[in-house]
Amino acid sequence: MSLFDLEISKNIWNGKIPLKITLDPTETDVYGNDKVWDPVYLEVPRCSYLPLVTRQIQQIYTGLGMQVPEDAFLSVWYEDSNKQPLKWHYPIGLLFDIYSSLDSLPWSITLRFKNIPTDTVLLKPTPETMQDMFMAMVKEADFLRNGTTKKVMNLSKRDQSQLWQSLALDRFDEFWAVNRQLVEYSNSSLRNIPLRIYLPDNCPVIQEPVSFYGDSEKQETLTVKDVLRKLIPDLFVSEETLHLISILVHGVELPLDTPISWAYENLSFADNFLHVVVISKPVG
Repeated sequence: MSLFDLEISKNIWNGKIPLKITLDPTETDVYGNDKVWDPVYLEVPRCSYLPLVTRQIQQIYTGLGMQVPEDAFLSVWYEDSNKQPLKWHYPIGLLFDIYSSLDSLPWSITLRFKNIPTDTVLLKPTPETMQDMFMAMVKEADFLRNGTTKKVMNLSKRDQSQLWQSLALDRFDEFWAVNRQLVEYSNSSLRNIPLRIYLPDNCPVIQEPVSFYGDSEKQETLTVKDVLRKLIPDLFVSEETLHLISILVHGVELPLDTPISWAYENLSFADNFLHVVVISKPVG
């Protein structure tokens, strides 16, 4: 039986983050030093991606008279106020949960044209490359859920295009008209939950198989705490260690007794992965 709640999914989709985007002052040779360009303020969907923001910024600055070669915008990348390069293939809401907080809104990030840090940021951060990355994640989620990518591969080219374009254009109903074909299931077909866990201090992302049913279909419903205890046992050395962390999904602290299957069905991002961020609480 599906636990999907359309109203919750719509509220997740409508989540927005205000951005303050500033040009790097050391790169005036790219965008011109004869004029001081003010920051751009945007409200962007949490489920969107930075390459789509780049296209908006390009249109804004071009409309204001900035003359920057098209090639320069093909390699744009971003960093936060701590000079942390931002992975453009991560959803924007996920990046915010990892690197910022509600206390720092609008989220101030810097647009960079040069010296992309290839050790942490992938090349070719364009909307077209982002579309390919997004569909690759959707296929991976399909495989984890079902042991096959047939559901994605059976989509028509039109539906595959609509899946991405509706996300890019922030059209919830059009997106779910297609995505529903991927995530609807019968209980017997489910295998693993597409889940990724992000830890503090740039630790490697954790992605391990987590069954929808635990070790047995008869097992009591797995909770977020059950999953984290299995994958990150060091967090559960004592109750005191648990009080030092928060579990975030879409910027909301998730109770540890939340059923993981409910969390997956209702709190997944548009790529059909449940992205869980573990953050350290401030001391004092």
